[in-house]
Amino acid sequence: MYATINNKYGEADVYAKPVVIKAIPKEDFKGYILMAAEKMEARTNVSRNNFRMRARLLGLYLDKIGIQEVNPDENFIRSMWENLKIKENREFANKVYEWETCKKVPRFTRDAINEFLYPQGLVQRPVLKEIVSQKYDKFLELTQNSREAVKWFEENGKRVEAIPVFVENKDGDISNQLIRMMHRVTKRELKPVTKSGKVEHAIRFLKAVNKNGFEYITVEDVKKYESICLQRGVKQKEDYLAHVATFFINIYDKGFIKTNPLAHVSLKMNGGAVKKDFITEDGMTKLRDLTTLDKSNKEDVRDRLVVMLAYDLAVRISELLALNVSDFRKDEQGEWYVTLKPENQKGYKDEETMYFWFDETKQLLDLYLTKIRKQFNPGPAIDSLILSNQTGKCLSSTYCSTRVKMLCDKFGVKTYYENEPSPHVFRHTFATLNIEPIGLSLSLYDMAQRLRHSKVETTRKHYIHNNPYLKKIKHAVQRKNSKVRTPFDGLNETPLADFEHWMSDKLGMDSDFIMKFRIQHKKVFADPQETPVDQSLNNSNYISEEEALGLLKDLKITALALRNFSIKKGHALIDLNGNGRYGKRFRYLKEVVEDLSKNYVLAEYLRSKRKLSRRTFYRLLEREKWRAIRIGKVLYVNRLDYA
Repeated sequence: MYATINNKYGEADVYAKPVVIKAIPKEDFKGYILMAAEKMEARTNVSRNNFRMRARLLGLYLDKIGIQEVNPDENFIRSMWENLKIKENREFANKVYEWETCKKVPRFTRDAINEFLYPQGLVQRPVLKEIVSQKYDKFLELTQNSREAVKWFEENGKRVEAIPVFVENKDGDISNQLIRMMHRVTKRELKPVTKSGKVEHAIRFLKAVNKNGFEYITVEDVKKYESICLQRGVKQKEDYLAHVATFFINIYDKGFIKTNPLAHVSLKMNGGAVKKDFITEDGMTKLRDLTTLDKSNKEDVRDRLVVMLAYDLAVRISELLALNVSDFRKDEQGEWYVTLKPENQKGYKDEETMYFWFDETKQLLDLYLTKIRKQFNPGPAIDSLILSNQTGKCLSSTYCSTRVKMLCDKFGVKTYYENEPSPHVFRHTFATLNIEPIGLSLSLYDMAQRLRHSKVETTRKHYIHNNPYLKKIKHAVQRKNSKVRTPFDGLNETPLADFEHWMSDKLGMDSDFIMKFRIQHKKVFADPQETPVDQSLNNSNYISEEEALGLLKDLKITALALRNFSIKKGHALIDLNGNGRYGKRFRYLKEVVEDLSKNYVLAEYLRSKRKLSRRTFYRLLEREKWRAIRIGKVLYVNRLDYA
């Protein structure tokens, strides 16, 4: 079952009739709106949406402009927008009624009429949004034949294919034949969203050439449209004309027009509308970092999930918002996967099962489904995954784009060409950052499968962006992979302790040989500043590794983390005369170990004790200038600072 298209042109005749036959008295209208406000507030259960306050502000507006009888149609809503916007002296605003609330009153009034007055029969039809009203006005200006053609195409539009036909030259020489592309209407029906888009392009085409009927279009009008696109710098004019040509071929085949002036137009889509932009690796690192996420804020969790799903699944915004909770599953191993249904994908695609690449996506998805989604108060019949905080229904694509831009602006994330990111940019970002040999190192064929492209060339041409950033990373990776490794490279990358353990335990070499090898190895490979060597191990200021780990037992510091930290800070000595077993040669400065054990505590323990969120805790840590050190991957805080 395909997605439903709202506001179809076939319904335009219904909306041509007035909203009410007789105007409603002002006091009655105010009563209806107040009753609707109480029901809307009870339905949403969101305290900050004070609908009754907006209803009272509507009554104040009606009193101020002196309306006695209300005709609640599109013109009434439009005049309300204009009057509320031009009152710069804040005539309708005070401490109770803020200016932002005044701007929301027209939208509230329209929703109240459509959701409560219309079902009760108080009005004949719902009130249209401004953009839909303009759309129907343009449609009703067309000729009767053109309106019928549009309605027919919305219901029965078919795909069109181009067939090569060999045509003889004028001189009759069949040895040098010309190839001409003949258009033919197939039996495969277009998807509703595709038909709607082609109709919009066709009506836009009529407006551009100043015609009100498709039967009046000529070849000269097509050339005029091409020149208009050239003057305006429209790069995707070929794509626009391809959409219009499909529409004209269909209505010509049905008999709505006698000739097809777009018969010569190519149906090939050049992809001029594709914006070759992406987010850099640094930007994605910021968005993937869940330590900066406030998990108690439902909108923050939802917005971050939108970004991670758009990036991980590389889906379009329409496909993302069409996802339902029932589309997500866990397999026997506890791995999340999602099913993309054919009707929710672009073009004619089979059902697709997709697993997730990144752990951040799976963590967010689990948190959202178990705790966060129910906070949006969805109805029992609402199965949509991404929900709106206002209505509890599926989030609109426009507001989804706005939230994504707000999220990226919060972290200072821009695209490679310094533009504001849109949800579709993450699809391009996934392809650009994860093609081999970088990122996930997916091959071109695997990337095309992930993007669900029928042609690999589409992936290569429009999604694997050829830019200096990608070239630099590819060059560095390929240079590293192509470098010829020598035995010295392996020796330089292998820790000395591993050599000693291998020679002592596996080869059975004596300590004298191991000591000579150790000294020579230090001379060739070691950095004296990073691994200081001291022969005076009788110094009482140093203790063994076993004793140091015993003192630091409560801090849960591992041996490897302690070694790396001490060597980097210069607090460790290396026993050159000891045996070759791994780890037995390290000695640590006693006063440093005692300071750690007495004066430092785990940061996570302190955060849980104070019952602070991770974000609040790290802000407090930075603001109060607490002394903190990181040993390995664990952060420790000096207990003297916060006591």
